[in-house]
Amino acid sequence: MAGSGAGEGPTLIKQLAACDKSSRDRAVRSLLDGWLPSQSEVSDEEMKRLWKGLFYCVWHADKLPAQTDLINKLSSVLPKLEPGLSLQYFSVFLLTMRREWTGIDKLRLDKFYLLIRRFLNCFFVMLKKSSWDLDFMRRSIRVLVDGTFIADDKFQGNGVNYHIASIFLEEIRPFFPLRKEVVEVLLEPFVGILGKVGDKVLVGKIRSNVFDVLVKTGRRLLELKQSGDEVDESDDVVVFGTIGLVMGFSTKFYELGSSVDCCQGNRKAVLALHEEFLKLEKDLTSLGIDISIPEGNEGNEEDDVPELIPVGGETDANVSNDVLEPVEVNITGSVKKATKKSKKAKKATGDNGKKTKKSKKTECSPADQENDVKLPAEVASSNIEQNGDGDSITFTESVISNLQLQFEKVAAEVGLNSDVATACDLPKVNGAVSKKRKRAKGANGRKPQNGELTGEADGEGDGTAKTCENSTKRVRFSMKSNLVWKPHSPLPPLSLRLPPSVTPRGSALKQGIPPGPIKEMAPMTKKGKKAKSVKKARKVIKSMYPLVKRTKKLKSTSS
Repeated sequence: MAGSGAGEGPTLIKQLAACDKSSRDRAVRSLLDGWLPSQSEVSDEEMKRLWKGLFYCVWHADKLPAQTDLINKLSSVLPKLEPGLSLQYFSVFLLTMRREWTGIDKLRLDKFYLLIRRFLNCFFVMLKKSSWDLDFMRRSIRVLVDGTFIADDKFQGNGVNYHIASIFLEEIRPFFPLRKEVVEVLLEPFVGILGKVGDKVLVGKIRSNVFDVLVKTGRRLLELKQSGDEVDESDDVVVFGTIGLVMGFSTKFYELGSSVDCCQGNRKAVLALHEEFLKLEKDLTSLGIDISIPEGNEGNEEDDVPELIPVGGETDANVSNDVLEPVEVNITGSVKKATKKSKKAKKATGDNGKKTKKSKKTECSPADQENDVKLPAEVASSNIEQNGDGDSITFTESVISNLQLQFEKVAAEVGLNSDVATACDLPKVNGAVSKKRKRAKGANGRKPQNGELTGEADGEGDGTAKTCENSTKRVRFSMKSNLVWKPHSPLPPLSLRLPPSVTPRGSALKQGIPPGPIKEMAPMTKKGKKAKSVKKARKVIKSMYPLVKRTKKLKSTSS
């Protein structure tokens, strides 16, 4: 290789195709990071040998992460090279893929499909880097078309052509919107290919994955415009539908189908596309809708970085205190927004810290009413960090420990029984504390049954206990004890009546119709086998007579 030692080039190519992964990784790094970007020109023979090693480097790559990383490295270098060297790198890649395509087995086919897709995407990135220059685009598209669809080599690499035709619109989609001239340069070669190639499969791939998509999206766009529905400008229906309506494909397909140079086998498909696009354009004209290709940002400008808003400092100090609302903490640890009545109660308290109690009926259970305890003013002023007027509360470890002490103190003042389960002892469901109280046990350790109340429950919850009236008796049903035989009506004659399969027992005999007569069957007797020994003996005796006669004849002849 140019710029390398005499024997370094072949050694590098052997390392690219080595079985050892570490050797391949070192060779790829030295090639893509050092040697290749520093070159301004490489001969075709050297580039072919280089891509031979790169092909088998991908061939040996195992497992999806390693394959994806290697493929991204090989394709991402395409936009970084000089324009002439990048086109040579891309053209030799296409040549290598077509040459080696027939040797790829089905187990390795997916990673080479991914390699083609990544290279096609980086090919469009290279065009975007050139600001979608029309002359450079024509040269690049010519390299793509000549190296695949209308290649004059003898390699059986049609699978490469089929895959590129299938993914072309998918890979160009992120770069839209583009100018009308740029779109024409990108899609016009596919029109010419339909009139030149004789491969029916390739014609079908181009028609179904390129032009049929434009027709369907264009028809859908007209329906949405006619119904008045709003559509996002970045939707595929708008992007591809606008191209199908505005680019004038009907005229191009008519000229191609009526020309002498058009392939005779493809003329029918070309004229069918002409009729579809012509109908689409006539519908657009009849509706009187103005549709045009939007002018996109096609420069090589980087995406705008969003402005970051600083957090903390002066920004936190400028937050209005009116937004924050006072909170109310209960024993279970949940935080509730204070109601208007609680705000009025806080305003009514004087400097001495006295509380005003208001009786308010709520729908919560008595256990929840006992657990809801408001914080005293002394706790909020001494143990809680406040911001401004004391609306924002920040809980720390010391604050939580002080709160626990205050809660115990308040619980002692209220007179909570020690037998009542605390918040820490309550069962948790999905990380939250359950509000259901445990059923209290009696003095003898037995749980109270339905209708029984403990001494504490009698004093606190009058009328809340459930009685035994709502309890239901458990009945065990058995099919054998409740079986009733009900024959069809009208009854069949006695001679045709069949016995029931099961005879009812017990109380089942009091209902229904008694069973008919049961026909008794005589027991089956096995037929005895006849003795075959006598017959066999007789056959043996009969078979012996000819032998005796024959021996007598032999004796008479010998004498």
